Amino acid sequence: MSTTALADKNNNNSDDPPPQTRGSSGGSRGCETQTEASLSSIPHIILLAPTQSYGQTLANSPTFAWFVKDNNSWQMEFRLYEYDETNKQSILVKEIKDENFKSSSGIMVLSLSNLELLVGQRYLWQVELVCDANRPSANPFAIAAMKAVSTPPDLKKQLSQSNNVLIKANLYNKADLWYNTLEIALSSKNEPTLRELKKFLLEQVATGTKIELREQTKLVLTNSKIYQLQR
Repeated sequence: MSTTALADKNNNNSDDPPPQTRGSSGGSRGCETQTEASLSSIPHIILLAPTQSYGQTLANSPTFAWFVKDNNSWQMEFRLYEYDETNKQSILVKEIKDENFKSSSGIMVLSLSNLELLVGQRYLWQVELVCDANRPSANPFAIAAMKAVSTPPDLKKQLSQSNNVLIKANLYNKADLWYNTLEIALSSKNEPTLRELKKFLLEQVATGTKIELREQTKLVLTNSKIYQLQR
């Protein structure tokens, strides 16, 4: 699979930039973290999403993924908003904040099988760690933008003709479907091609962090344990 092709696609939406988003959390001191000293500068949360463009997803299968560095288990809060470009306003359409929704150190993948997005609609999604329920402003959070699209007829036909995950990942890649490509890449086990795709996508995420942290972040992301969440 050509990683160069994917890199080119990620720049296709440069003329359609999303609203101001934070793909990784800021330097909040609200969490008393238990992390290795070498990870102390890496953000608490890193969303696995493009930061300079709207990452695209098929409307009938939204999947979200993010990295949490802290070894402590914190309650998480997930929110999905519809974004109105005209009025520059966001409307909450999905929220998860129950006591069983907790973080682990590594990459979390959230599949919302009971939610279908509106085709053509732009969305913002946010993850927050509730380190201090009494001081919400101290809780680290990150936010990213996405756009829901329908499955092109040609892609639908091609997908129906194969159950091979490598072929499907390649088809999603060619169709510029970031979130669907990432979902398959993160579910890879021992398939070398998928491992390489996952590594490349995570390296793309790392480029959205501060320059001095990029190499360190690449290493941490590519070696992180992956947790599958279902809601």
